[in-house]
Amino acid sequence: MKGWKSAIRIILECTLMACGLGIALDMVTAHIAVEYFTVYHVHIVDSDSPIVMALVWGVYAAYWFGAISGMLLVIVNSTRPTPLPISIIRRMMLKACVSLWGILMVILVGSYAVIGLAPPSRGSDFEANRRLVAVAITHSTEYVLGAVVTLITAYFVWRHPAPATSAAKETD
Repeated sequence: MKGWKSAIRIILECTLMACGLGIALDMVTAHIAVEYFTVYHVHIVDSDSPIVMALVWGVYAAYWFGAISGMLLVIVNSTRPTPLPISIIRRMMLKACVSLWGILMVILVGSYAVIGLAPPSRGSDFEANRRLVAVAITHSTEYVLGAVVTLITAYFVWRHPAPATSAAKETD
C-alpha cells in the first residue's frame, strides 16, 4: 500500500508545484498585460484584477499539466529496480519548476526587447500591443518547455543512482 501512497503523493506534489509555477508566471504576466487574460481568454471570473487573474488562471491552466507530469514521474520511478524516495523527486521537480520559471522570464524580457526594435513609425497603441505580444509569446512556449523540462526530469529520475539503504527510507 505504501507504493500507492507514494504515487498519489508524487502526483499531488507535482500538481501543486505546477500550480505554484503557473501562479508565479501569471503574477508577472498579468501585471504586464492583464487584457491577455480578461479579453483574449475564456471568461471564468468576474474581475479585472491582475492578482485575481494570476491566481485563477495560474491554477486553472496548470493543474492538469502537473498531474500528468506527476503520473509520468510515478511510472518512470516505478520502473526502476529501486524506486527513488519522494524527497529526491521533490527536489528534482522543484529545480525543474524554478528553472522553467527563469527560462520563461528570459523569453518574456527577450521578446519584449526584440519587439521594441520595430521601426520608429509606431501607432499610439504600440506599447500595449508590445506587452500583450510578449506575454502571448511567453505563454505559447510555456507548455512546450514544460513538457521538455518534465521529460528531462523523468530522465534524471530514471538515471539517478540507487539510494543507499539508510537514505532510501522516507523521512517526509
